[in-house]
Amino acid sequence: MLNFTKLAVTVTSPSFSSNIIYMYLKKPKASTDPRLRSLLQKAVRRGADCIVEAAIHKLIALGDRAWLRSRTVVITFEESWPLAQSLALTKDQHTKQAALLRVSHSAKQKDAAGLGALAFAFHEGDQSMLNLVPSKLALQVVSEGLDRPNAYFDSALSKCSSVESRRVVIAARNYLAAATWGWDKATILAAAFLAASGSVPTLPHSESTVSDFPYWVALDKHTPEGKEAFRRVATKYGIAYRQLIWAGFYCESAIVNALEPSAWFEVERSWRLRKAGLNMQTAMELWGHLRPMISAELSATAESLRSQVEHQGVRQGNLFT
Repeated sequence: MLNFTKLAVTVTSPSFSSNIIYMYLKKPKASTDPRLRSLLQKAVRRGADCIVEAAIHKLIALGDRAWLRSRTVVITFEESWPLAQSLALTKDQHTKQAALLRVSHSAKQKDAAGLGALAFAFHEGDQSMLNLVPSKLALQVVSEGLDRPNAYFDSALSKCSSVESRRVVIAARNYLAAATWGWDKATILAAAFLAASGSVPTLPHSESTVSDFPYWVALDKHTPEGKEAFRRVATKYGIAYRQLIWAGFYCESAIVNALEPSAWFEVERSWRLRKAGLNMQTAMELWGHLRPMISAELSATAESLRSQVEHQGVRQGNLFT
């Protein structure tokens, strides 16, 4: 389908036999802002509801609706997979906001994210995680699901032992196509595996502990500004860039308001840090030393982002008062 809008224009010139002509105007493409996209997930993780709402409004204003729908699906499965059973997205943008706030309000359960990331790497030929994982079979099953999703979901549904499990698997099947990247698809498949393999945990409500949201944390490896800042600091202090970005991710970007036991996520974290030559202790020490430098590098951009988002929030109804 061509991306054009038909516009009727009334004219009064005697040169025209009809007083209405039609013009076809190309629709403007949606704008994207990696900073806002990154901010949205960091705010959901930390339970910062006002920031979540303001970022959503700003993304919609930019026309980034398709990405917002896709990311709402991925965030739900990645951060709190049991909540996928409640996903009911429509064209109404409020359904995305409701879904994201549900995750924001909740404690996080990140086993689908951990198992999915490991299964995707395994699918791509990496077996370096095998001495860490609690179940090689889980990796194999989710990996095979990437190639045969229809058969995978049929099998998962046949193994469900509760209404909640079936709802998660059905949601995974319905929303798999919304994921763009292979690792995101693997996360959704992993949620179906977890639901079919056992009970679906009930996640407790969790209040945000954020009083002054640190906007600079949105400017990580997912943004151009973040990548450049991390490179500058890594070069200045003689640290491997890969070590710094993964230390920053697990010690800062991945912080959540509350985390339920998530064994697969812990395995994935150990595996990624090991590949970067770190463990959680050394990552925390590295990040503790260089965090102030990263924050300082990003302070001006972070303040600009704050102004942009909170101004939007005020115009949407005083979210920050």
